[in-house]
Amino acid sequence: MEYPNSGALFTTKQKRHEKSPDMFGDIKIEKDLILSLLEKAEGEEFITIKLEAWLKKDKYESRMVSLKVDTYEKAAPVTNAKDPWDD
Repeated sequence: MEYPNSGALFTTKQKRHEKSPDMFGDIKIEKDLILSLLEKAEGEEFITIKLEAWLKKDKYESRMVSLKVDTYEKAAPVTNAKDPWDD
């Protein structure tokens, strides 16, 4: 089962040369999230994508890292909001 904005890194079993990566994998990110990040980063040189990671084992008991894009955003403070308890 695939989850949106998630991916995995798997341990490389056979390295072709000493500079081969130790792990490989991918992360699938929803197009709407990418567009939102581009919009927020207008005028910026870089876009930062925060990740969360878990150490796991795959179905063959090989070690892997499960990844998820951290989409949490702090809520903007509300200014001049009327207290609903005020009459």
